[in-house]
This record gives sequence, structure tokens and C-alpha cells, in this order.
Amino acid sequence: MREKVSVTDTGIQSSGLPRDYMEAVAEYIWNGFDAGASVINIDFDTNEIGTINSLSISDNGSGIDFNQLKETFGNFNDSIKKASFQKSSSVIKGNKGRGRFSFSAFSGKAVWKTVYQDNEGLSAYEIIITRNTKDYFDPHNRRTVTNEPTGTTVTFYDLFEVSGFSFQSEEFKSFLIREYGWFLMLNREKEFQIRINGVPVSYQQLIAESDIDTLPIRDAEGKDNYFKITFVRWSEKIGDKFFFYFLNSAQQEVFKDLTSFNNNAIGFYHSVYVESRYFDAFNPADTEQSQNLFEKTRHHSTFKALMGHLHSLLRIRQKAFVDGEAAEKLVDVYDRNGIFPKFDDEQRKRELLRVVKGMYCIEPRLFQGLNREQQRINVGLISLLLDAGKRTEIMKLMEQVVHLTDEDREQLQDVLHLK
Repeated sequence: MREKVSVTDTGIQSSGLPRDYMEAVAEYIWNGFDAGASVINIDFDTNEIGTINSLSISDNGSGIDFNQLKETFGNFNDSIKKASFQKSSSVIKGNKGRGRFSFSAFSGKAVWKTVYQDNEGLSAYEIIITRNTKDYFDPHNRRTVTNEPTGTTVTFYDLFEVSGFSFQSEEFKSFLIREYGWFLMLNREKEFQIRINGVPVSYQQLIAESDIDTLPIRDAEGKDNYFKITFVRWSEKIGDKFFFYFLNSAQQEVFKDLTSFNNNAIGFYHSVYVESRYFDAFNPADTEQSQNLFEKTRHHSTFKALMGHLHSLLRIRQKAFVDGEAAEKLVDVYDRNGIFPKFDDEQRKRELLRVVKGMYCIEPRLFQGLNREQQRINVGLISLLLDAGKRTEIMKLMEQVVHLTDEDREQLQDVLHLK
């Protein structure tokens, strides 16, 4: 029997649904992971000219409980997932109740086949939603099944603006890697996968550098706590902010906390994964208790020592990134875009490039957020002061604009040859 969604079709369409097939597919992938899946399969079949004969996205999650349909498919801009949604955890991503309608970006109809388990055993049924009447959903053919794994398969019909190439293209694979690489890395011990026609999508190409270390910290009672710390710098922007992810000894994420580098614009894309038995007392399913426990833990000497080490680790890693790849990229872009003044003397140009690079390494913010004209003015002023032999004035200007540590000041003196 057809059921009514708590909003009109027009309201659904105007709510900000994905307009791109890649973002739409991402919604269904997240729905699968939200349901506890470890494997998401994107399967399609094409003919000789690339036209898609069939397309489905399936997962091995817990399925969709028929008894909760009114709280799931019946609500819009709301979701039963909100009850377990935590901004401090990556476990639940979809909590707006919109993802199921995303098929309208590339398909005329979506059919869900789901298998779930309740107190009575395993049950299966189908749900149909069409693009032109999204405010109605049709659950039907509920039945008892045996020996079928739980999970959900969404099959899409009446496809448009997509072809076999759409899902085989490097652009699509790169999108999936950017969106889910950090999450697959978070759940690597559980072997989470996204597969396209049976082939796992690898996020390894997104890793610019990584390092694993073990940190022992002795608490006030003399007990040693060990923390396995995995630092990852990504080569591109990822589908999450930059977090410390805390996992217990079963590799379950129990909490996450923003790093202090989320507001920089230098391309230092990173994630830090911290595993330890120290976090075994946290229960991810108990939101309130775990939240309170984590807030108490923040004040423990062990956790303070851990966070001090993590922040120090990121400062060192960011500085190495800025001193190397980021600074080289800045002067290369400036050179190609004609930001540097014209020089007859190549030595003067090399000196200016060296000083700009050195100043950027000390304080990247001096060169961020500037349009091309502002970049020319900024670099031109440095060039004029260098030509006039007023290197001390450059240092004074920097001290007026940003706070320089003793280490920064000593490094700047080296850059400006003031020693």
C-alpha cells in the first residue's frame, strides 16, 4: 500500500537534493555504512555503446526494519538516525532523511529490496519511489525468508544523463576516493570496501605520506598506556574535516576531535588515527555516557600528555610540509602567474624567490587570501625593501603583522641574512 511522505513532492525537490549523479550515489553509500555495512557494491551492466542496462547499489548492512518505515521513509528533513547521530563520531553520516530521494538526479525510479532481522526472524520486502511522485513510497511483498543475508539493494530504472563511462571514469573513482578514503582508512582493520563491478576502490593513491608510531605514556599510578598513532597527509581535500580519530582495541571509533589546522588554506590535508586500550571504557552506542566520560578524560594527565604529543606531531608535520612542498608550489605559481617583478639580474630574482619562500615557511598566512593584484603589491614591497638594503624593516613589518616566536625570529634573521 502506498504511503505518504511528510512533505510534498515540490518540497522534496526544492530542499537541496544532489543535482550530480556522483553526489547522489554518495548518499546511498553513506546510507549503507550508516546501516552497519562493511562492503558497498556498485554494479552496472552496459551494452556495446555504453548504455547502462542495469544499475544497483547494495550493502551488507542490517537492512530497513519494516516496523520503522514511518520514521525512516515517511519523514523528510528528519531521520530516525538522529537518535544516534553524534558530531563527535563518524558512525552516522546521513541524518537528514533526504538521501533516499537522491536517485532523482539521474533516475526515474528506485526500488529497494531489503532483508532485516527482528524478533520473529528474517524478513524481506521491496519499496518503490518514482521521480515524479517522491512524496509517496510503496512498501510491498513483505515475506519471511531463510538463509538470506541482511542488507539492502537499491536498483535504479529509467536512467538519464549517465552511461557506463560515468561509473568507470577516473573522475568518479577520484570522487569516491576523496569522499571515503579517510573513512575506509578509519575502518581498515575491518576491511571496509567500496566495489565497482566487484573491483575494490583503493584510496592508497590519495595518501601523500603516512607514518605509524607507538607512544607509551605512564599514568599517575605507574601504569603504561600505549597509543598507536597513524598520521596521514592526503594529496587532495577529503570528504571530512581534519580530525583526531580515537579507536579502542577493537578498532571501533569511540570519539573524534578537530585538529587545530582546519582553518588553514595551505593544502595541509590530514587525518590522525589513535588506537589504544585506554579507550576501551568508552561505549560508542552510549552517546551520553561516552560523551561525559570523554569530557572527564580530557582532564586526565595521560590524555593531556597524549594531546600534547599529537599537537606537537602536527606542528612538526605541517612545518615540514610548508618548508618543502607548499613553499615550492607558492613560488612556482607566483613565477608562472607573473607575480614577481621583471629582473635583468637573475641573481636579484633568485634572492627575492628565496626570501619569499623563507617568509612563507615562517608565516604562510602572510601570503593567503590575496588576489593577484594584492600578491604583486605584497611581493613588490618585499623586492623594494631588499633592493634598498632595508632587510631589518622587513622583519619589523612581519613583527607588526604576526606574532613571531623566538624560533621564528631566529629563522627570519637567517632568511634575511641579518646575522
